[in-house]
Amino acid sequence: MKKETKLKIKIAEAATGRYIENRRFTIQSLAKELEITPKQIFDLFPNRSSILRYYYDSRILIYREQISSIKEYSTFTLSEKLNNIFLSLLDQFSEHREFVLLTYRDMVGSPVRSSAFEKLFKEALREIFQSDEQIATSAKILQNRFLYHAIYLQFHGLILFWKNDESHLYENSMALVDKWCALQEEIFYSKIVDKGFDLGKFLYYNSPINFTTSCALTAKRSEA
Repeated sequence: MKKETKLKIKIAEAATGRYIENRRFTIQSLAKELEITPKQIFDLFPNRSSILRYYYDSRILIYREQISSIKEYSTFTLSEKLNNIFLSLLDQFSEHREFVLLTYRDMVGSPVRSSAFEKLFKEALREIFQSDEQIATSAKILQNRFLYHAIYLQFHGLILFWKNDESHLYENSMALVDKWCALQEEIFYSKIVDKGFDLGKFLYYNSPINFTTSCALTAKRSEA
């Protein structure tokens, strides 16, 4: 990860704490806490709002950094990859839980306004699905922007569940992720529809009825 990116993440994470203390915190106070100059912050961010929003964007960058260090990641199943991104984000959100609960809906969960986080999240999903060779041929048609948007909305639902989760270390939220990811794998790895198509194709080309019909048509053409 680039040095500049690391500094931006450091600034954004520090800003979440300042926001909890005072929602109208100044760039000067943030710079003082980080022992840097306000100019260094303004060189990277135009305003306070952009710093806070970058907190969410940077969670995807950190997730990508994490998976780049996993040697066996390319061999993960669909369930394992989905589990990885969901739990990575939940773990990171847990570290700044109060900030996330206060700002998530406005900054990334709005139904009428898209965000950079949404774009990055969906792009990560697209890579997960399109790189998985075990997905059934019949299920590949489902891999489109509607699928990624549907999963994004379900992620919002997970955050709402997590918000109200009173279990130890949010174990219920983790269990929900596991079950949801396992279900997605069952759906997308299922070969039932593929086998149905194969059966239909076989019957079409090998059925006695089809053969008889073909012979009858040939005979009529000969008579003509």
